Amino acid sequence: MKSAPDHTQWQAWGHFSCLRCVVRWRARINGDVVVSEQQGLETSLSQQPSADAASADMRRALLDAGKTEFANYGYDGARLERIAAKAGCAKRMLYYYFGNKKDVYLAVIEQSYSDIRESEEQLNLDALEPLQALHALAQRSFEYHEQNREFTRLVLQENFQGGEMLGQISKTELLRKAALEPIERILQRGVAQGLFKDQLSAVDVHYLISALSGFRVDHAATWHSLLQVDLLGENLRARHLQLLLDQLGALVCKEQG
Repeated sequence: MKSAPDHTQWQAWGHFSCLRCVVRWRARINGDVVVSEQQGLETSLSQQPSADAASADMRRALLDAGKTEFANYGYDGARLERIAAKAGCAKRMLYYYFGNKKDVYLAVIEQSYSDIRESEEQLNLDALEPLQALHALAQRSFEYHEQNREFTRLVLQENFQGGEMLGQISKTELLRKAALEPIERILQRGVAQGLFKDQLSAVDVHYLISALSGFRVDHAATWHSLLQVDLLGENLRARHLQLLLDQLGALVCKEQG
């Protein structure tokens, strides 16, 4: 006779309960998976995602839902109930994975900045020629802000609060280095090859890229209403991307004598 599952086994499989793609509950007993009769389904353990994978998926779903909520309503206006509902799970899962509302917000902010840095890491900038590397980085930032408009709104919301929360996340120094050190390496290579001006600042380069990437997204609505200019239209998109690349070259490149 099979023994009843212990608390640890029930807890591990309980992570699946909030995932839409997984049946409502199951218990692991001697390598088998028992599924509730209400589901009318039995599936072998080998065909199901692991508890770790399901847990990571659930956590990511909550972070994505949280980014939408905090970007739209700010910290004070955001509601954990709406985050949980958008992620398709119970509110208690937010407390399980993160803690209170502030903890959720800090996790969302940290993940959002980590995402854009991870996107940049995929470019393998150190393998490109210096100016080509800066152009690749600028274009990635331009496209990322355009495709992840909730990120720009979230950053604006954090600035409304004076950046107070951002300074409390655990990876602040790592994120700072991830933003600036790749640019510093590119600038050093460009100077060493006689292509770039001396005494360039990675902060200046990051500022230029961020400003011309984010402004068009942040201010699209007001420019459309007041100036009747579609900053996100295809024609202006191409011009503004080229403007970014041209200004970047003007900032860093030596004048041709």
